[in-house]
Amino acid sequence: MTPRPFSPPDAAPAANASNSATLSSPLAAAHPAYRADIDGLRALAVLAVVLYHAFPARLPGGFAGVDIFFVISGFLIGSILIAGIEQGSFRFSDFYARRVRRIFPALLLVLGASMLFGWFGLFPDEYKMLGQHVLAGAGFVSNFFLWSEVGYFDTAAETKPLLHLWSLGIEEQFYIVWPVLMWCAWRRGVSVLKLALVVLVLSFAVNLAGVHKFSSATFYSPASRVWEMLFGTVLAYLSVHRIKLFVGARQPGHDGAGERTTLFDAGSARARDVASVAGMLLLVAALALLRADRHFPGGWALLPVLGATLLIAAGPQALCNRLLLSNRVAVWFGLISYPLYLWHWPLLSFARIVESGLPSARVRVCAVLAAVLLAWLTYRLVERPLRGASGGRIKVMVLSGAMLALVAVAAGIVAGKGWPQRASMAVNALQQKDLVIVEDKANAAACKQRYGFDSLYEYCLLDQPARDPTVLLIGDSHAYHLVAGMTRYYRAQRENLWFLGTRVPFLGLPDGDDPYQKATPMMLKLALETPGIKTVIVSTAVKLHGENADGQSVMAAMRETVKQLLAAGREVILVYDLPMLDFDPRGCLRRPGVASSSTNVECAMPRATFDKNIAAHKQAWDAVLKDFPQVQVFDTAAPLCDAARCHAMIGTTLMYRDQHHFSYRGDLYMGELFARQQQARQRQ
Repeated sequence: MTPRPFSPPDAAPAANASNSATLSSPLAAAHPAYRADIDGLRALAVLAVVLYHAFPARLPGGFAGVDIFFVISGFLIGSILIAGIEQGSFRFSDFYARRVRRIFPALLLVLGASMLFGWFGLFPDEYKMLGQHVLAGAGFVSNFFLWSEVGYFDTAAETKPLLHLWSLGIEEQFYIVWPVLMWCAWRRGVSVLKLALVVLVLSFAVNLAGVHKFSSATFYSPASRVWEMLFGTVLAYLSVHRIKLFVGARQPGHDGAGERTTLFDAGSARARDVASVAGMLLLVAALALLRADRHFPGGWALLPVLGATLLIAAGPQALCNRLLLSNRVAVWFGLISYPLYLWHWPLLSFARIVESGLPSARVRVCAVLAAVLLAWLTYRLVERPLRGASGGRIKVMVLSGAMLALVAVAAGIVAGKGWPQRASMAVNALQQKDLVIVEDKANAAACKQRYGFDSLYEYCLLDQPARDPTVLLIGDSHAYHLVAGMTRYYRAQRENLWFLGTRVPFLGLPDGDDPYQKATPMMLKLALETPGIKTVIVSTAVKLHGENADGQSVMAAMRETVKQLLAAGREVILVYDLPMLDFDPRGCLRRPGVASSSTNVECAMPRATFDKNIAAHKQAWDAVLKDFPQVQVFDTAAPLCDAARCHAMIGTTLMYRDQHHFSYRGDLYMGELFARQQQARQRQ
């Protein structure tokens, strides 16, 4: 599950959307009047997201805070840009200097604190990843970086302490591009409103078109998210130009005074109350109805976007704005919302990392309270002193220099591969290596070139690239994690192991638009037709069952695949899959640099849990294998389990790198067992 962190708020004063505001100019001031209710709206967004991240079951739609903040940012920045450009007072240098003074101070503090904790508490692979995320966060491209990380071997979202900076990246990209577009449009006499509406419609169309087929791209791309900010920008234009958002209706005829009777005046206090209540109801619906497993943003994002738009449009004196959003508690949380946003997720994420799983409710409550305290201190001691324009040039230079220094340190962490030589990591350095994926990228590139594989989804390794293969290992990542051990064995036998990476390695299954599965038929064709292949080893994480039509079709596909391989004269070896752990194997290792860290698990799970989890699979597996007595089975679960437990560590070897993949040493261990099995068969 990918968490839905919210967009960082902008602290610039809000434009007053009320038509009753008295201004001396036809345009609102470039820095219009402060609105307490917008700070209250910030508070609603930030508290919803914090609660969602700490206790997702309590508020399943809390991630909608990102959309609320996108609307707020579009409105506030739009108000400043439109008024400034049309009055001729806008300066790019001033605008971006304010952004640096607003964004950098708290961000620097949180990034620096995260790297400091990582020095003591993160294993080298984790620390290297943190360094990469610091670089992406400092460059405001976290959304693109996280988008690029989505894939087969991606780590859990909850263990990425800077995951939440994706939304800051989108927002800063908007701040960089949109002012330039607005300025160019204004200089050429193009209506800013028309420009905003056109881009809004195009962006919303991209969002709808991509949310199902390209969910990660749609979530992280500014092209599919900018429409949310432009809702706020359009509202800002209407506000700055005092254009009523709604059109009133008048009843024909006259009242007793001879005036026309108003049936409904959209600018009236009553109409604004209605808009305020409607907006609040839409936000409540979003927080209650949205789910992380639904395609998002898509059309679902209209709930929080329209809700926030209506609340801002209603004005500070509208019912919910006045009574709920403008109260002192809400405003206080709104004022600290940006640093609270920055602090809360790293604290929760680091707690999960140290605890090797979901922390207790008590730990999560303490993390949230600590985030609130740190946010308040950051606001009072860091943000407020540095936000003002006094000494602005010096502040910008110092903040920019500090960011560059932080980037240099982060680059050093990445180049140093997480600095494994740290004293805090020396105690269990060998086991820490077990947590890292080992990949021979040069070999993979040579293999792909030899066979003309030109896409990310066509993956292969060939032990000796200059020779023809004689043994094929095919499957998903649960085949890849056996490559090293099997390569070692077959090399000793003067054979040449070839690995082909795909999804479910069976013939005749629908691909469901999965690019890995689309590559499967071609790879199985190679298994059947490549001269010199004597043995085909099939390994996959897929679990068989005959409980419904889908399960039966997978069983039938497996039968057909084995049948065709045997008919092609191949020896077939099927790998029986390893147990999936119910704990994170990182919990088997203590983090010496963290005083509270301990080995939080016994590094084993009950055998009964494993047997229950694979009961249907074992029954279906036995049913398929009954038809093919000549097929050999290599059971990777048996060496890990005794009568009572299934173990993640054998002796001092950590067999797993995550909950369902062998570590590199676990791979070699299984290779030794495979060698013994083959040697025993040869002696028969």
